[in-house]
Amino acid sequence: METGLTKTRIMAELSKSPHGKLAEYLPIGRQAAIDEPEFMAHLVSWNQINGQVRDSKVSLPIVSLSVPLFSGELAENSFAHVAMLGPRELLRAYRFALGDARMPGRMNRLVKLVQEYLAAKEAGTRSDWDRMAIQHRHTLKELYSLAHAKPGSDYVNIVLNGKRLDKTRDTLPPSSVFSVVSRLKKMSADEAASEIIGRRIPFLIAQGAMEERMGEPAVLHALITRMSPSDLVTNTKLLEKLGVKNDPALRGAFDEALKRAASSKTNTLKTSRAAEQVGDDTMRERLRGLQEKQIKAAGGPDGNWLVLADRSSSMNHAIETARYVSAALAKFVQGKVWLVFFNTTPTALDVSGFTFDQIGIATKHIMASGATCIGCGLNWALLQKIEVDGIAIVSDGGENHAPEFPDVYRKYSAMAGKDVPVYFYQLGGDPDHLSFSMQANKIEMHTFDLRGGVDYYSIPNLVQTMRSNPYGLVDEVMATKLLTIEQVLNLERKEVHAVAV
Repeated sequence: METGLTKTRIMAELSKSPHGKLAEYLPIGRQAAIDEPEFMAHLVSWNQINGQVRDSKVSLPIVSLSVPLFSGELAENSFAHVAMLGPRELLRAYRFALGDARMPGRMNRLVKLVQEYLAAKEAGTRSDWDRMAIQHRHTLKELYSLAHAKPGSDYVNIVLNGKRLDKTRDTLPPSSVFSVVSRLKKMSADEAASEIIGRRIPFLIAQGAMEERMGEPAVLHALITRMSPSDLVTNTKLLEKLGVKNDPALRGAFDEALKRAASSKTNTLKTSRAAEQVGDDTMRERLRGLQEKQIKAAGGPDGNWLVLADRSSSMNHAIETARYVSAALAKFVQGKVWLVFFNTTPTALDVSGFTFDQIGIATKHIMASGATCIGCGLNWALLQKIEVDGIAIVSDGGENHAPEFPDVYRKYSAMAGKDVPVYFYQLGGDPDHLSFSMQANKIEMHTFDLRGGVDYYSIPNLVQTMRSNPYGLVDEVMATKLLTIEQVLNLERKEVHAVAV
């Protein structure tokens, strides 16, 4: 069993969502940057590409930079990933560095990076800068102020501060996107829709300007066209209410938006929750299809999996958690997924391909009662000669009845001809006998510590880190390239004219 801070534990802990509390990443993140600095650097890169939790993309680079010994190309990579953030996330990272994280000896470099970031954004196309500024104007103003940066042109200064660089007042021409947005609600539906689509006005901005007119088909069609994957998932219930399913053109725009969202990194649980809230069966199934595509795009475990779920006394939270774990696995893998509830006897279900809702219906009569025998669940698979590539245990680990899991595991490994990876979703409850017995028997087990409470939002992220080869994900992380600041900022410096009046 794992002891100390291993790479798999680092990934497990840093895959959780702190719901905006970035400081929760500090203890494990700093220890990782000290004990496993190279792995931490590659994890920052891997997480930027594959992670689904926005908080981790904001915090991990800053956490690593808060460790003085984390230096050289590793620190350069962290700064580079700070430069990849959007304006709102960059401001959060900056404030995190000023507050809880602290970066002794590195704040001046962070200030300079923000200055370079703002200059690179200004050096892009006017339309790109306008779309960013119209959505993040107040954020940009704060970034310029915190970094003691000055706009590089009169145009930028007018947009942000309402005056030219010489401090004389000025206004933007009526043709600017900022002026157009201010007039949207007074336009006809067709004219407003044309401006929203033609100028690629972000959904949230257009929605704010046209909130009272969203029911007009032309306006709603334009808004759907400008939705990001996250906007689409978050607002599906609203779209249903506005009658999207009843209008062929709107339904077509909705379907196109689903196609765009299929390869996005939008958290799959958000999509699942949206599907649960939608009343229309067709829209719900389309969201389910989107969720499946998102999960496949995200990557994750492969092979066949066995989920052993504790249904002994006081383990109602294990029953619910196991539903989420098995539902995520059922979507990630192409193979089979068996869900086995145990007290002193097993109750087994083949949930391959099942959604969370379908698993809920199939297990609605499962109740918590009796003693705890984790081994009986695996013994069921042994007797059925079912071969799996990974085992997930959802329990407090308070095994108090024979056959115990380590004893059955040795027999199962002999039958399967391999040591099957074991992942333990450790919940609060009775004293953890399982971890002790696995360690005593020198059997490796990877633990997700959920004793502080189960965050169902994070379950798909934890499941995504599971592998039939438990070190396969570590290899994936280490294969992710490190970046430099110049590489990132060069992406912003497009070979077009600089923003100017």
